[in-house]
Amino acid sequence: MTHENLTIRKARMEDLRQIAQLEAVCFPPAEAASEESFHQRLAHYADHFWLLFKGTELISFVDGFVTDQPDLTDEMFADAALHDPKGAWQMIFGVNTHPHHRRRGYAGQLIRCAIFDALRQGRAGLVLTCKPEKVHYYATFGFEDEGITPQSTHGGALWHQMRLTFANLKRGLVLFSSDEATRQRLEMETAGKCVFQYREEGWSREEYDAALRDAAIIIGEPKNEDFAHCKRLELMQSPSSGVNGYVQGGCFPKNAILCSSTGEYGNVLAEHMLAMTLSLCRRLPEYHDQQKDHIWALRKFDKQLEGSTVLILGAGDIGTTLARWLRPMVGSIIGVRRVVREYPDCYDRMITLDELDEALPHADMVLCALPHTPETVGLLNRHRLGLMKQDAVLVNGGRGSLIDQDALCDLLQAGHFWGVGLEVTNPEPLPKAHPLWDQPRLMITPHAAGNSFGPGSPLERKIWDHMIRNVTAYLRGEAPKNQIDFSTGYHKL
Repeated sequence: MTHENLTIRKARMEDLRQIAQLEAVCFPPAEAASEESFHQRLAHYADHFWLLFKGTELISFVDGFVTDQPDLTDEMFADAALHDPKGAWQMIFGVNTHPHHRRRGYAGQLIRCAIFDALRQGRAGLVLTCKPEKVHYYATFGFEDEGITPQSTHGGALWHQMRLTFANLKRGLVLFSSDEATRQRLEMETAGKCVFQYREEGWSREEYDAALRDAAIIIGEPKNEDFAHCKRLELMQSPSSGVNGYVQGGCFPKNAILCSSTGEYGNVLAEHMLAMTLSLCRRLPEYHDQQKDHIWALRKFDKQLEGSTVLILGAGDIGTTLARWLRPMVGSIIGVRRVVREYPDCYDRMITLDELDEALPHADMVLCALPHTPETVGLLNRHRLGLMKQDAVLVNGGRGSLIDQDALCDLLQAGHFWGVGLEVTNPEPLPKAHPLWDQPRLMITPHAAGNSFGPGSPLERKIWDHMIRNVTAYLRGEAPKNQIDFSTGYHKL
C-alpha cells in the first residue's frame, strides 16, 4: 500500500538496522529485542513483518511468527527457528511506532494488515501479549483478553495474553459486484471484526442458503424470499438508493438494520434528468425522428431555461444536485420536501407537499426525484397534472408510481405539456402495448439513469466507498448512515 508518501511492505534483510533502531526507541532495554535477534527473525520469517515507511524512514512495524502452539511464550521470542509456516496461529511479538508518529493510526493499519494476511492464509487467528493499559486498544481490533499469562515474563513485567479467533468473527456475505482490489479494501477495513465470502456464479442453491443462514452482514440485494434463511442478519447494506421493495415486501427480519446508498447517485441521476430536460426544451427527440426520415425542417420555436421557474419535487440528494447545476441557468428554483428544514442557497424557496397545488401552476418545469412511499403514490394525479402550465416540461426520475399515467396520456393527447420525460414508469418494464409508448412529445428511458456501473467507474467507486464506510462503522459499534425507517419508508433523521 502506498498513500501520501506512506508505504507498507514486508521486510527484507536490508531493513535490519532500521528495525532494531526503532525497537530500541520503543521499548526499554530489558524488553527490546536485539539486532542479532531481529537478524534471526528476518532469516526465518521476513514475510511476517509488516513495515510502514514515511519516505525512506521506518516509522512503524509489526512482527511475529507462525506456530501450532496456542499460547505465546518467551521461548518464541528467543528462538526464531520455531517458526512453522503451516502453523495455525499468527503470533504478534511487537507493535512498534516511533514516538514522533504515534496517535495517527499507523500501528492500526499494520495490525489490520497482519489480520488480513492471516485470514487469507487460513490461520485459526492471532495471539499477542500486552501490558494492562493496552488491553482496550487491542480489543478494538477484535482481540479478547485471556488474562495475565504465566508463559511470558520478559522484562519483569506482567503481560496479558490476547487472542483473535477467526471462528468467532461475524460472517458477511457480498452479493454486489466487486473486483479484487475492492475485496481487499473491505477485508482490510473490517479485519478482526468480520469474515466475508462472495457469492460465486457456480454456487448451488444449498450453498447460497447456507451462506444466508450464517450472514450477520449482507452487502447487496437479495430477493425478499431469501430472508427466510437469514437467521443471524444484523445489517443489510444495499447498493441502491431506493429500497422500497424491502420496506413493502414484509419479509425483512424485524431486528435487522436496512441501509441504502442514497447520496451516492446524485450526480448520475441528476445528469440524466438534466439531459432529458434540455433535450425536450430543444426538441431533440423530434429532430432525431426527422433524421431517421432524412428530413431537414426547422421546428417552430424552442423553450429556454433562462428566466424559467423550476419546481423540484424531491429536494434530497438528487434534486439538490440538479438545483445546483440549474442555478445559473434559470430564474428561480422551488424545492419540495416532506419536512422543511434548513436548505441550500441553490433554492429560492422550500415548500412542503401541502403547498404543492399552489406552486404547480407557476412552474415552467417540474422535475421529480421522489422515492416510492405511501404518500407519494399517485401524488401527481389527474387534478395536479392539469394544474401545470399548458407548456410545462415534466420530467420524472424518481419512481413511476408518482404519476397517474392514464391521466398523463389523456393530457398529452389533448395538447397539454411542452414535453414529458419518463425515466421511470409503473409497471417496469413498461408493457409493449401500453399507450404511453405512442404519446406525442414524450421521451421514455428504461430506468437507465443509474446505469453507470462498471469496473473503475466513478459511480461504482462511490457506492463501494459508502458501503465500506457504513459496514465498518457498524462493526465499530457506531450507527450506520441511511438507516431506513420502516414506518415511513424514509431514512431515519
